[in-house]
Amino acid sequence: MDRPAARRARGAVAMTVLLLLLLPGPASSLAGAAVGVIVRSPFMKRIASIIVKEVASAGASALTKALRSSNKAGQLGSDAADDAGIILYNVSVGQQTFSGVVDIFNDFFWVQCPPAPAQVLSAVPCISDTCSSVLRKTTNNDCVDTTSSCLYAYGSLDDGSYSTGYLGYEKFTFGAGTGTSPVSGSVVFGCSTQNTVKDGAIGFSKGPLSILSQLHITRFSYFLTPDDSKSSSSTSVVLLGDQAVPQTKRSRSTPLLKSNVYQDLYYVKLTGIKVDGESLKGIPDRAFDFAADGKSGGVALSTTIALTWLQSDAYYAVKQALMSKIDSPAVKSNNELDLCYDTNSVAKLKFPKITLVFDGVDSPGMDLTTVHYFYKDTNTGFQCLTMLPMPKDYPLGSILGSMLQAGTNMIYDIGARQLTFEKAAAAAPQVPLMAIVSLLAWVLLF
Repeated sequence: MDRPAARRARGAVAMTVLLLLLLPGPASSLAGAAVGVIVRSPFMKRIASIIVKEVASAGASALTKALRSSNKAGQLGSDAADDAGIILYNVSVGQQTFSGVVDIFNDFFWVQCPPAPAQVLSAVPCISDTCSSVLRKTTNNDCVDTTSSCLYAYGSLDDGSYSTGYLGYEKFTFGAGTGTSPVSGSVVFGCSTQNTVKDGAIGFSKGPLSILSQLHITRFSYFLTPDDSKSSSSTSVVLLGDQAVPQTKRSRSTPLLKSNVYQDLYYVKLTGIKVDGESLKGIPDRAFDFAADGKSGGVALSTTIALTWLQSDAYYAVKQALMSKIDSPAVKSNNELDLCYDTNSVAKLKFPKITLVFDGVDSPGMDLTTVHYFYKDTNTGFQCLTMLPMPKDYPLGSILGSMLQAGTNMIYDIGARQLTFEKAAAAAPQVPLMAIVSLLAWVLLF
């Protein structure tokens, strides 16, 4: 629930809002100059609130800490560095390297400001067409003087996540030193001076501020190293442009759909779910479709939300099927994840295979094993399903989270409106990026 407007407005000046209504600004060291607010996807604050309510209990907080700890043995597989599919992508300006989380849910690109930013990065003036365009300003009355920078705030204080700083315009290089052809171009970005996260964010959505839109890139791919990877040299990979192609002959394709409201997101048409090859019967025919008015529903993909949120009827059908297949009684855990088992009691049991069936030629399917849909916490002794039911009356019908996508090469062709996926090793040559662990933290951020 939102804090009272008066509390949000304390000590702040009026702000310009991109994508949402005008909001009062957060108190910060930037007070004294008007700050344009660049707000993440409109529904993300709402879904973050419900995730906090559903998951961020004391037990789930402990679960998150366990994911972030250095004890790799308690993870789902062997490599704690690549668990939940949060990808850090390195970009550079000259000799300066920055990293940011690959975020297909949002378009804003921001990095941590270096100690002496003026020596590395060029600031966008407050009185400029670029500042007015990005922040949707109609006047320059909020600028202190002709030399002041274009200040921004991104995110929300209401859920404890934000980034503030100034807009920059600089030539970045993506993929330099990787053995691939690097992609370079000048882009508008945020140079963050205050934030609640260690790394920046690189927007890969279809929005106007994403690096894809600014650099006119219509194809990209990512491979999130699976948690059960046996190779210590295995790494996650992001490829741009012509390098983003299938790596095997086993690739399958499904159309990318377009929402009438959230046009920047990547939607797919899920036609059904199978458990051990059997189609689940408890899922309504149009459970994964957009609503008749096109303003809600659908199945969106995310790289920053680790959990998978299914339309409620579909979730309970999956849950019931799993319970009938797993020959052990479910237990009540100390977190809000819905289906958990005692780790010792299921250690030698065979878990079923889940297959997501998509629209397309020959009904392409994505097979999931326990590494994609269960989390094992050795601190509590519980092994829990990393799927939850999507709350009713929310703008999205389902979200396919990043854990579910691990071990799959995901290729987005925006121009052709097609998603191609394949179970494959990471595309070579490898790109210098990392995957870091986080089941909940980035859900609440951007």
